[in-house]
Amino acid sequence: MDNQKRTDIGSNGAWVIGEAMFDMPNFPIYNANGEFFTQGGWSNAIALAKESETATFNTREMNGNFRLIADITDGLMFNAQVGLNYKNKNNEDIAKAIPLYTWDGDINYYTGAGSPEQSAVDRTTEETIYQNYTAYLNYNKNFGLDHHLDAMLGMAYEAEEVRMFMARRDNFITDELWELNLGGTGNMKNDAKAEHWATSSAFARIGYSFKNKYILETNFRYDGSSRFALGNRWRMFPGVSASWRISQEEFLKSSKVFNELKLRASYGQTGNQEGIRLYDYIQLLKFRDDGWGTKLTYPFGSGSQTQAMGLDVLAGVNRTWEILENINAGIDAAFLDSRLGFSFDYFVKMNNNMLIPVTYPSMLGATPPDTNSGKLRTNGFELTLNWTDKIGNVEYSAQFQLSDAKNKLVEYGGSDTYELGLNKTREGYPINSYFAYVYDGVVKDQADLDAYKKLEGVPSNIGIGDAKFKDLNGDGKISTYGDKEGDDGDAKYVGSTTPRYTFGLNLGAKWNNFDISVFFQGVAKRTLFREGEFSMPWSDWWRYPPQFYYGQTWNEDRQDAYYPRLTHGDIRHWNYQASTMQKINAAYVRLKNIQIGYTLPKSLLQKIGIERTRFYVSGQDLFEIHGVKGGWDPESDTGGFNYPFQRYYSFGIDLTF
Repeated sequence: MDNQKRTDIGSNGAWVIGEAMFDMPNFPIYNANGEFFTQGGWSNAIALAKESETATFNTREMNGNFRLIADITDGLMFNAQVGLNYKNKNNEDIAKAIPLYTWDGDINYYTGAGSPEQSAVDRTTEETIYQNYTAYLNYNKNFGLDHHLDAMLGMAYEAEEVRMFMARRDNFITDELWELNLGGTGNMKNDAKAEHWATSSAFARIGYSFKNKYILETNFRYDGSSRFALGNRWRMFPGVSASWRISQEEFLKSSKVFNELKLRASYGQTGNQEGIRLYDYIQLLKFRDDGWGTKLTYPFGSGSQTQAMGLDVLAGVNRTWEILENINAGIDAAFLDSRLGFSFDYFVKMNNNMLIPVTYPSMLGATPPDTNSGKLRTNGFELTLNWTDKIGNVEYSAQFQLSDAKNKLVEYGGSDTYELGLNKTREGYPINSYFAYVYDGVVKDQADLDAYKKLEGVPSNIGIGDAKFKDLNGDGKISTYGDKEGDDGDAKYVGSTTPRYTFGLNLGAKWNNFDISVFFQGVAKRTLFREGEFSMPWSDWWRYPPQFYYGQTWNEDRQDAYYPRLTHGDIRHWNYQASTMQKINAAYVRLKNIQIGYTLPKSLLQKIGIERTRFYVSGQDLFEIHGVKGGWDPESDTGGFNYPFQRYYSFGIDLTF
């Protein structure tokens, strides 16, 4: 059983951090009278943090896990397991109107809610019941000294049901007591949700080994999902693997170099249903609103208004599982009395019926369903090296891991549209690819300006100190698309958001009763473009620019500056559009964790029933090395509005009785 209670700032929560980033840094928090100050449409993050009511989020959870193991006969065992989870959420969110004042002490406007009449309470209850049932037979038997057979046959079923109810009122008679019955009835509303999903599987595996040298295994799954229409719910997913322990061959058994040498290969299919909504095979209707939560209505008869409804996404009755094909080849090895370990895998994954959107004529009047007509290829590797040894009383170990995966959208329905900046999909390129102009410095003088303005697509109001971009295809203009089919114009692929070459380094040592462990983690290649409000020095005329622009933009006294000139004019959108100037190398290495411990000698506390006592101090995310500008963490999102990165320090004691 688990009972959790979390509190947050009512109606705003984490946005208080965003408000602190957005607020004008030269505004005072209070006016001369000590009241919360604002002007120009801004809020006040300190007012929100101090004066907002508290939102509460209560979660009660019960988990049950029951298991039966029966030894039926020699080598044959039966396993059954039941997992049940019940979760109840009871949340209350309060939006309180907080007055903000001018410098002279007049109420300017309210934050948290638009006015005292708009102060509101939302109460939500949600109940979730999850069930998981698994049963299988397992057969494991040696036949003589050379043959070993293992087999498994089983089935599984899991389901989840969710029910939610929400009620809301505003216009409370007091801001001292926030009970729903004290709110007004003019704008009260309620909402509800009920949903259910289920999957079921039958699975089997047969494995055979000869002299523990040649190992062969086959398996299959027959999976069904409630997310698909009846005729497309079930699909078979087979697999096969083989391995050869070369180190068990006579010609290597006496080797002083290899303690273990094993070759592996496998092929298998798995099913994917992620991205499919629960009832996409049924034609659903949805209530219409204006995009801001206000429901639209139609007048029917005198004084009658009925809430507007329309088609949701068109039903996709032909959709089915995405089939992921996995091909893997690997090698495992151990050397030097197993002190040095090595493992390497190379894999290729193909999604041959990837769900993608299909373009229809605009006269369709509704959103068409995705279809299984795409193809995505991913290939990569995983490498592990480890060393374990002892020098005198010092035991030490090191493990290095490196992995990489590169994807390519092989087929996307023949569509080849793209734009400058981030593109989630484009045929022939990785998912989430960036396309950008190639930055060619700034316009340096009048002669440079006159020559550059001869290119088509260059703004007429461009001036000295503004950005230049290269005419990559030499067609005499700056454009995203070329005149010929397949010509990308001057847009260039410059990377994707997918991290490449992810690595980790674990170091550990023990001496007498002391121990230490250190873990470094990082990414060797990652492309990032800052988007939104912080993509340029002045995204709006009132927006303060990130600090790294200061002293780095062109003016008459800084003609060798890297960035174009500062301006509030429209030309700033030309200067700071997606280009290689804005490309950020977001590779990094981070000290993820370090822990130092000391274990007391057993003799000190064994008499009182304590077998082991260990004290430790640890730190998490203590530092990182990277080149991301502006004070952002290298793993921050493109908009830069993530919660401030935190470093953790802790100490504790482990007791074993």
